[in-house]
Amino acid sequence: MHDKAVVRLGTEEEKQQLLCNYPNIRNVIHNDGYFVIAKIEDTIVGYLWAFQREIPAPVAQNELFINIIEVIYTDLRCQGMASAMLQELIKIAKEEKVYQVRAYCAIENMPSHRLWLKNKFSISPVKMPDGSIAGSFVSFVL
Repeated sequence: MHDKAVVRLGTEEEKQQLLCNYPNIRNVIHNDGYFVIAKIEDTIVGYLWAFQREIPAPVAQNELFINIIEVIYTDLRCQGMASAMLQELIKIAKEEKVYQVRAYCAIENMPSHRLWLKNKFSISPVKMPDGSIAGSFVSFVL
């Protein structure tokens, strides 16, 4: 990970700052949930937002579902920040005693697929009725 980056839970003020700077992410970041950030000095350079939800039977437990994970600045990607944010969320998931951490990944997003594999997530392709693969559900069972 970038030597100067700090990864931690973000504050409400930091979340509002990010929403102000990037209004389009309002669709994926909501009020309840877990907001993890990577920050270098006073700048948020990466963020992850996940929420807890129930998994229906037969598991009948909760999971943390990652709605978005992003390293904002392309020159800072592939330096371990996204992995560090994932590991912070996995730590939170263990504290919350949830069954798994899960996300959806578009099929064309190969860097994201490599991130999930690197962090020991399983990958389950989503096959459409026409036989095409739309993306993958990725899971890390605790």
